[in-house]
Amino acid sequence: MSQLDALASRCNYAGYFEKHVTYPPSGLLPLPGKSTSADPGCDAWDIIFEAALIINPAFNIYRIFDTFPILWDVLGFPGSFEQVQVSPIYFDREDVKKAIHAPVDVSWKECSDINVFPNGDASTPSALSVLPNVIEKSNRTVIVHGLADFILIAEGTRIVIQNMTWNGKQGFQTPIANDSFIVDGVGALGNTHNERGLTYVEVQLSGHMVPQFSPVAAFQIMQYLMGARATP
Repeated sequence: MSQLDALASRCNYAGYFEKHVTYPPSGLLPLPGKSTSADPGCDAWDIIFEAALIINPAFNIYRIFDTFPILWDVLGFPGSFEQVQVSPIYFDREDVKKAIHAPVDVSWKECSDINVFPNGDASTPSALSVLPNVIEKSNRTVIVHGLADFILIAEGTRIVIQNMTWNGKQGFQTPIANDSFIVDGVGALGNTHNERGLTYVEVQLSGHMVPQFSPVAAFQIMQYLMGARATP
């Protein structure tokens, strides 16, 4: 922890959230370093991941509370490392491919090993380009975040929202209330907030693949997005 504390202080991470992520925002949020990537010597993610694996070799970056035994999954994923308890994976079976009219000569994986951006992605971040326009021209726009994820971290999404301008204002004007996302028949399962056509939902006990980790919550959110219910 002392190593992380020193890194946070040196790299301008310490106190950033409390100082800059306010409701409403006081202006554009500054970068802690020189770019949207970590400055040299400021990568805290790998330090945390390597330390977590020492304590818990089954540490799952997609759902941080997973431990041994690693449960079987029909998709063989997600996890910090690929887990194939049954081979071939269900959707890679020839009979399944034929049944769903998929090419039998193509291997199936939930996440491809092929780089979909072989030359990199130089596009402007969506929150600073197309997303505000999507919100303004849609009846409902929903951003969903799983709170148990170590790949996509909720504080980063909150920072992006507070740095984005849509429908004439920057960010949410009032704070996101804790335990405000209520799932039917379950109770409070996260936090949600809505302003000016944008709804943000944080789902407890789930990684960012919410339909896989929390299907009931995902279905309720989809009902809201499609206009089948008044609240998420």
